[in-house]
Amino acid sequence: MNTRACILGALGLWGSACATVAPPRPLAPDGDYGTRAPFIFQAAAPDGRWILACQAREDTDQDGKVEVRLDVHGGLHGDEARPYLFLEPGEGFAVDDVLTWDSEGRRLVLLREGTLRLLDTTTNEETPLGVWSHEAEETKAPQPPVRASFSRDGQRLLYPRREGARTVTVLRDVKRGEERLVDTGPGLLGQAFLHPDGHWMVFDVVAEDTDQDGTLAWPQERTSLASAWCRGSVSSSSHMGFSGDTPVRRFQRVEGGPLFEGKDILRPLGARLVREAADGALVVEDDKGHQETWVPASCKGQVLAADALREQLVVGCDARNDVASLELHGPSRHLSLGRRVYLGHAAITPHDPQPRLLPIRVIPEGKESFQDSRIEVLDLERRTVVKLPPGSYWVTGLGARVLLTKEGTPESRLWLWDVETGQEQEVGTAGDYFSGRVGDQVLYRGWLMDLRAGQVLGLVEGEPITLDTRGRTLHFLQPIPDGPSGRRAAPLGPVRWRPAVTAK
Repeated sequence: MNTRACILGALGLWGSACATVAPPRPLAPDGDYGTRAPFIFQAAAPDGRWILACQAREDTDQDGKVEVRLDVHGGLHGDEARPYLFLEPGEGFAVDDVLTWDSEGRRLVLLREGTLRLLDTTTNEETPLGVWSHEAEETKAPQPPVRASFSRDGQRLLYPRREGARTVTVLRDVKRGEERLVDTGPGLLGQAFLHPDGHWMVFDVVAEDTDQDGTLAWPQERTSLASAWCRGSVSSSSHMGFSGDTPVRRFQRVEGGPLFEGKDILRPLGARLVREAADGALVVEDDKGHQETWVPASCKGQVLAADALREQLVVGCDARNDVASLELHGPSRHLSLGRRVYLGHAAITPHDPQPRLLPIRVIPEGKESFQDSRIEVLDLERRTVVKLPPGSYWVTGLGARVLLTKEGTPESRLWLWDVETGQEQEVGTAGDYFSGRVGDQVLYRGWLMDLRAGQVLGLVEGEPITLDTRGRTLHFLQPIPDGPSGRRAAPLGPVRWRPAVTAK
């Protein structure tokens, strides 16, 4: 049976799945992905080995044409689009949904005809996981709960499935294929996921009827945002709070053991938990229940970031009107950084899972409002705060390097800045507004850069959809329709990978 037939069999589109595991599948050759029909890109593997997109391939509204129009909230109008997974050039195959994938993009959790399936895209091996537990309305919500979760290293998978009349949560060892059921405690489980540090499972559970309507209901966001299922690009949305009950958060170590729950639990820190003591001190608790005070009660501390790699907490102390003193605390470290930060925007979440640099919103002395604040950089390695070069603005960072914009006359320019050495490297004039990031590579305002190496790879032409770690960008072959953003037509497939930067 050939590769294509193996995949189709694994997904129930052929008579049966392959009896043996195929050799590792090479990365797909260059070619056209999708048909000449409306094509709404959803995601791609970091190395480009697969593409997920929604296509409308039939005239379901019977108006004599196949067309999808996009609104500003990401909604699709016109003919019905559905998800297709492309493992190689061609028409791909239809799936009901792709719930998650690991950080390398090797394994995906698919949903087809009510059944969850684990697909290894490097071997074509497919494993049925069980009956899907959630209702369609939940999976298609604007902000659906986390429905499956891989650990950062891809070796564990946490997911729900239906067993009879109940939903159970399952932790799977991906390599060994071993599974065990996880007790999430009483109440209605809304979502379960693996904490990025890899030591904890996190459960959000509706345990009380907090809105007093007589039922337990997972909170739903009231928003103009379109359904997450086959959503187009979003240029505008409104958010009007939530309906439903307020969940509680529970923690359990991946090795098993008791559930931890309580408002005093602030967050995990590696294999430990950060808690707030009765007197306001912040303590760190190990797996034996032993607690060590890291932040004294006198600080009246709020945790802004947790740095498990370097065993330290970034804390705002003695907050007044949302402005606090910035400090670093650890098992034997209590360091004031000489800055006041605005707590509402104290730190920007970095792309790097274990960042060295954090941009912070600093309030100058004599000022008290957010409007007077400026971005500076907290170097967690050297435990210092560094000012940005004059006239520059933070875009993103990796390791010790930061991508900056500098406003000038008559144009804005991009720079790479090394926080450790202070060296600045001009990238070039900022172009269009597309941005993307995969691995160490950043595509921003027309320029492709290897941020970790501090290398400018070149200027990218055209209108890319996304990029991959192989130095390619994905492009439509047909011109992208112009028109008002309110109801513009969706672009037509197919799409094709091509070198991001053409050698000259």
